[in-house]
Amino acid sequence: MPSKGALSAIVGSAGLLLAASAAAQVQNYLSVDGTYVLVGSTKLNQTSMSRGGDMYFCPESTPGPLSISQGRAWYVSSSGRHLIGTVNPRGEILIQVIEPRDSRPFEMDVTGIVDSTGTVRARQRGNSCSYELVWRRQT
Repeated sequence: MPSKGALSAIVGSAGLLLAASAAAQVQNYLSVDGTYVLVGSTKLNQTSMSRGGDMYFCPESTPGPLSISQGRAWYVSSSGRHLIGTVNPRGEILIQVIEPRDSRPFEMDVTGIVDSTGTVRARQRGNSCSYELVWRRQT
């Protein structure tokens, strides 16, 4: 059976490891914090269908800058929607929007990742048109 001193040392070491892990997570959040400007937008589908059944061409997408701060990510879409989501310690972005409407709710999800060069690659998928978006961190 370990002595009280050895047990205290083990508990103290575990506490230091937990504190270091929490500090690393905060550091990861801080390492991706910043403003990212759009450098590329590609349509994933050229056409879509309206609720009335009419076919239309997907417009170009030019969303606003992406902002990341303390585990939160947000930007304004081309259509003017304010999209807000999360960024985990690995730099993975997740934004999900569901807005009630008459017969079919508006749904959009954005998934992406911040890489080590300060580039964000994300897919914005909605009810109709979807896009591959690329932002680069402002220096």
